[in-house]
Amino acid sequence: MTRTTQSIPLLTLFFALAGTAAPAAAEDAWQLKLSGISAQSTVGGGPNSSLGGGVALEYRATPRFGVELGGLTTDFESEAGLDFFGAVFGAESSFRMTPILTRLNVHLTPDRRADLYFGPVAGYVLMSDLTLRVALPFLGVGAVDEQRHPAEDQFTWGAHLGLDVRLGGGSSYLTAGATYLDLPVELRIFSLEGDAARTFPIRSDLDPLVFHFGYAYRF
Repeated sequence: MTRTTQSIPLLTLFFALAGTAAPAAAEDAWQLKLSGISAQSTVGGGPNSSLGGGVALEYRATPRFGVELGGLTTDFESEAGLDFFGAVFGAESSFRMTPILTRLNVHLTPDRRADLYFGPVAGYVLMSDLTLRVALPFLGVGAVDEQRHPAEDQFTWGAHLGLDVRLGGGSSYLTAGATYLDLPVELRIFSLEGDAARTFPIRSDLDPLVFHFGYAYRF
């Protein structure tokens, strides 16, 4: 509940700043960004992501202030193993993170070839079920126990830094940057007590640092 009340005022502030700013010069007020992404947990021992993708659309209210709405998705995976008298026990876990984010972009060098910007971020993260696979060598070669545990969707907030570099003299750019998100992971774990199935929550911090690199077109 605390994260919800913190994130909604941030989103309101973003749109208020954009709405009260003076109109942008005349043209090229919009920018579409297509990026490849990779993310890494900033918590010690946390999982790393495989490659993913993202898309975003920015409206430049003035040369120095823009509001951006976008989404990205990537899978996180982790694994661990234990050799117990020649029997190798292994565990693998995986889940998908899909943040929908609103950013306030403060452009420091709007009239230069390299456009550097930063700002706060707020949004909502869709979380897939966490899949846990445990190798059980004492049951035979290839024996695996697979379980799926629901993960709760979360509100998130953070900050980002980006750089757009113009290609030639047109409207195409290379875009790169990084975004930090304050993001917990809350799981519902199933357990059996006698003949009754029960669930209990487990909460840990993911707090990913998301890197992106791609192509942008201004129009």
